[in-house]
Amino acid sequence: MKKIVVALALVVSSAVAWAQPARIPVNDLNTGTNNKPNNNTTNSPNTTTTTSSELKKYSDPKGRYTIGYPGDWKFDDKSENAVFKITSPAENGEDKFFQYLNLQIEEINSGTTVDDYVKTNMDAVKDFVKGYREVSSMFFNRNGSRAYQIIYKGKPGEMTYDVQIKQLFCVSNGKGYVLTYLSKEGERDAYETTANKIFNSFKF
Repeated sequence: MKKIVVALALVVSSAVAWAQPARIPVNDLNTGTNNKPNNNTTNSPNTTTTTSSELKKYSDPKGRYTIGYPGDWKFDDKSENAVFKITSPAENGEDKFFQYLNLQIEEINSGTTVDDYVKTNMDAVKDFVKGYREVSSMFFNRNGSRAYQIIYKGKPGEMTYDVQIKQLFCVSNGKGYVLTYLSKEGERDAYETTANKIFNSFKF
């Protein structure tokens, strides 16, 4: 399970990079650019279509998942540290903190249960997040499989302020999925409802 621990460390360390007040996206550290993705899918294998007045549907070209996201959120499937990142727009001209979601997918042993997967990952999180405190957690049925959702707060890595992290853990067909939403703790989250809709739209 060492690989699982390393994968989750990337999720949380990615959160550190994205949540700094300077607000430099991970990809910008390597490319110096932050261009919005081209959602024109005429000649693209990545199917992005409007599913409602609020969400667009993205279908993974490898057939592993689908997810919806609002058209004014930035969708990036070229990240080195996650399968994708979906970043909120600024709430106003003074907003320097952007909420975001990301997804990790990894190959795992066929006998690994979601309970095993959660325990290994959360043990690593508790070591990595200073002042870790759980807000809520539950196992439940999702897409016909047992899944786990948790919300917790703390300071990941070298962060100097608390964030709130919501994560969904799923295991299916030899793959582990971790969907993460990060927001700033102690502030009203204007995008919480939208983030919940994105979470609910995720299918694997």
